[in-house]
Amino acid sequence: MISDLRSVSLRPQEAPDAVELLIKEARRAKRLRRLRNIAIVLVAMVVVTVISIIQTVNKTPTEPKPETGVAKFVDLMKHANDTRFAATYRIHQYDWMGSGVITMAQIPSPPGTKATTNSDGYTGSGRYAYVYRNSDGRISQWIKVGTNVSGCETSTRGPRRMQCSRPSPYLPSNGFAFADVGFVPTYVMQSIQNFTSNGSVKSSKLTKRVSNQFGRLTCLTETFTSTIQTTCIDRLGYVVLWRYQSLHWSSSVTLTAFNRHPTANDFRTLIKPTQPLVLPGL
Repeated sequence: MISDLRSVSLRPQEAPDAVELLIKEARRAKRLRRLRNIAIVLVAMVVVTVISIIQTVNKTPTEPKPETGVAKFVDLMKHANDTRFAATYRIHQYDWMGSGVITMAQIPSPPGTKATTNSDGYTGSGRYAYVYRNSDGRISQWIKVGTNVSGCETSTRGPRRMQCSRPSPYLPSNGFAFADVGFVPTYVMQSIQNFTSNGSVKSSKLTKRVSNQFGRLTCLTETFTSTIQTTCIDRLGYVVLWRYQSLHWSSSVTLTAFNRHPTANDFRTLIKPTQPLVLPGL
């Protein structure tokens, strides 16, 4: 009987321990649910933020692609070719001219000047001229003032006698374009543009060089199927070197002198003009 009373007297002490344990478990479960809910809210906020950023980026106008290195290279050449200067180039197997020395000068019209158009449809302005001295002694001269041109050339047969022509309208034809070859920077720039536009360039590479005479140079090397064209310009865009090499032919021009001060004499014929028209090289 006494033992039964003892066993009954112990149960009231066990009950509080069990209840307390249940309360602790309930509190722990509540904390876990609260933490889980907080985590879900944070994840949802992050997802919403990421989606918002993506939508903002997609709505942002696409920036235009920057110009390629070749485009910037040509633009710098164009800018230089729109300025006044005088330059001397040593040429080797250069187009129809062969080998020798070209001394050219140009004074473009100021920006905003209205170009004139002659009766043959040619539009021009400014003053441009060159004198070409071939290694065999022949001399050619070509002068463009506005829409008029004058030419000089020594005879290719018999005694080396020179004759020059009076100003006459420039005709947009192959013969006149043939005479324009002596304007070296324009010729080189057009060569780059022609090969680039028709897609015949296999690879292009820009490199840096240093010239003892003209300082730091930027060089563009273009590779074609069987030829390589290299053009080097100074920091202002003036052509310092141009080479064209193929399996059976090579041509080059090299700048030897340069100044920013062309004179009136650069645009006068070497002798008094007496002929109606002289086209160099023809």
